[in-house]
Amino acid sequence: MKIGRLLVVGAAVAIGCTHPRAHTPAPDVTGWRTTLDSAQRLAADSQYAAADSLLVTYANGAPGTPEANEATFWRGVFLLAPQHTDSSVHGAAEAFDQYLVSGASEHRAEAMALRRTTRVIDSLTKTRSLDSLPAVHLVVSDDSTKQSAREQEMAKTVKQLQDSLNKTTAELERIKKRLSTGKP
Repeated sequence: MKIGRLLVVGAAVAIGCTHPRAHTPAPDVTGWRTTLDSAQRLAADSQYAAADSLLVTYANGAPGTPEANEATFWRGVFLLAPQHTDSSVHGAAEAFDQYLVSGASEHRAEAMALRRTTRVIDSLTKTRSLDSLPAVHLVVSDDSTKQSAREQEMAKTVKQLQDSLNKTTAELERIKKRLSTGKP
């Protein structure tokens, strides 16, 4: 009798401790390939908003999966495109941060390089907006003629800054002279 009760109590405890497991279907990897191909075609046609929407929808439908992480990476890439009407260096940086934090590894080196690049762009943008100096147009190219054009533009900017500095220095000297002689 004691053994019977013990078995009944043990069975009740065992049944009570089991948790029904909800089966979540695995994301369709072929759906990811189709989504990525579609997003890349849309981006190639300068339809970045549609490509972004497609990637966001996929990532939200399969959170935490490697494919969702890839969608986040590609969103960051598309957000850096200058032709993107809603391009955002900050948004791209966030996407690369999310990708790197996820532990994804397929595009890890690229995401790290692009993240550093977004920081440089953001820093230059902030510096440019804070300065009253003329903007320096950055030229990025491997072509030697463009490199010399960049050097000429930089030399021109340096000359302008030097001239401005010389004028300011001369004005300060005039002010000092007036103050020392007491003439208004």
